[in-house]
Amino acid sequence: MRTLLVLATVIIVLAAIAAACSSDTKTDSQAVFPIAGNSELVVGANRFGVGLIDEDNRPVLGDAGTKVHLRFLLNDEVRTEQDAIFVWAIPDVNGFWTADVDFDQAGNWSLETDLVRAGEELDVQALPFAVLAQSQYPNVGDGAPPSENLTLATEPNIKKISTDPNPDTAFYQMTITQALAAGKPFVVTFATPAFCQTRFCGPVVDNVKAVRPQFADEVNFIHIEPFVLTDEGQLVEGPGGGPAVAAPMDEWRLLTEPWVFVVDADGRIASRFEGAASTEELTAAIEAVLS
Repeated sequence: MRTLLVLATVIIVLAAIAAACSSDTKTDSQAVFPIAGNSELVVGANRFGVGLIDEDNRPVLGDAGTKVHLRFLLNDEVRTEQDAIFVWAIPDVNGFWTADVDFDQAGNWSLETDLVRAGEELDVQALPFAVLAQSQYPNVGDGAPPSENLTLATEPNIKKISTDPNPDTAFYQMTITQALAAGKPFVVTFATPAFCQTRFCGPVVDNVKAVRPQFADEVNFIHIEPFVLTDEGQLVEGPGGGPAVAAPMDEWRLLTEPWVFVVDADGRIASRFEGAASTEELTAAIEAVLS
């Protein structure tokens, strides 16, 4: 949660810079500002995300004719590059660009971006970022922590379990511990549709709900609220004055939300998505653990 607040602040600051640049120094070639889409990146496989905001304070979306190519540099040397794919975070409102990147070394990296929109090449500022040797969060290949999240069997009042305005009760039937014991792949989503700082939570929960029918016989699905809720679905105040964090968030060592994890039949994390996750990405990740 704290990290998402920081990222949101960065977006606001860069948007203000973009607006100021637009009014003070209008040029023939507009500058575009990149926004980091990950709270951490680690050595190995990553889903890299970056948002782009132009000088008119508008997000660069995946419109027809818009192409984004990413180059990843370490010590001023291009180590890998690829085209990016656009993912909606809030349908028809905002989103970001993603690429599956394998970082081979920890250190201070940077991103260079080639952007073409409506036939025009736009200048994009470089984005420095750090790659860590190890993840602070559960990562691909790690065992899924066995959590005893609330279910409708232990808490019949769904308002204490979910802030989704249209909850699918199938997401509240099983604990992570039970899912691990079942020996089937499962998908677990940590998100709070009602109290999300980025507004990404509701849409990502909707996307997970959309793919569930296709895999309902082979895969279990779980949704966990990151915060403790009252009987009316409001936030419970924690010891430090902020919202009380639900135990599974601590057990999974998560400091941000939303997250979606796809876990294989052996209980190992096969894919993880921070922030938005499209139905296409989710479908591909689930099909991979079933193949």
